[in-house]
Amino acid sequence: MDSGMRAMVDAVEEARRQLRENALPKSKEGWRDRVPAAEEGVMLGVLADLVEVTAELATALSDRMATIESPQFYKGAGTRLGDQARYLREAEQKVAKRLG
Repeated sequence: MDSGMRAMVDAVEEARRQLRENALPKSKEGWRDRVPAAEEGVMLGVLADLVEVTAELATALSDRMATIESPQFYKGAGTRLGDQARYLREAEQKVAKRLG
């Protein structure tokens, strides 16, 4: 694996590890506690950020794949992830609008 690819893999693995070890357990700790209304949009925004950058990475990687079908997989994933990021952004904006 070349150093550029290794750096990408390491970065994605570190993000996954941080989410699993830190964010996910915290989200389950106070599962009965309600998130304050003023904070509802914050998580939607950071989730949109995460999904957007993942979509960008998948799309960028599509040009580096050697096999015939792999670029299509990466482009498709990038497109679908981009759609989900837009959905999260729209939800974030609706929450912000509702809270005024």
